[in-house]
Amino acid sequence: MSSISLQHFQFARSGTLGLLKGINETKWDEQPIGFPNNIRWNAGHIFVSAEFFLHQADEEYEMKHGDWAGLFATGTKPADWSNNIPSASDIISALEEQAKRVEAHFRDKTVNSASKSVTIGPLEMNTVDALVQFNTFHEGNHIGIIKSLNNVLK
Repeated sequence: MSSISLQHFQFARSGTLGLLKGINETKWDEQPIGFPNNIRWNAGHIFVSAEFFLHQADEEYEMKHGDWAGLFATGTKPADWSNNIPSASDIISALEEQAKRVEAHFRDKTVNSASKSVTIGPLEMNTVDALVQFNTFHEGNHIGIIKSLNNVLK
């Protein structure tokens, strides 16, 4: 049985996937005034950030789509994109596959120390569990942003 942290991760991911699958891809690249990014960026950012945090948690966790970091990492923006942007279905598939990899890889590792400690502001995360929890919090923030973008674009 997976840890409560992994259950929360899967719960958040289920919400992310349900939301993204319900948004027409024609809306994914619209960027309303007041929003620094669009739905595609937020969806890709959820994936890229999870890959980063989970690799810090356990360096044996194999990161996928490393080329996406240049598109979706913190500090990037759609205005800087030129080409080779993943489609909505590519991002959704990657998020689905990532959820399976996370469950399989971390099932018995949440009590372990992190391979690399991550500090964000006053928060120091030095266990697998702490990084999984932070990642879930981060994903929840971006679910809210995606919902807001979708509401504004209706």
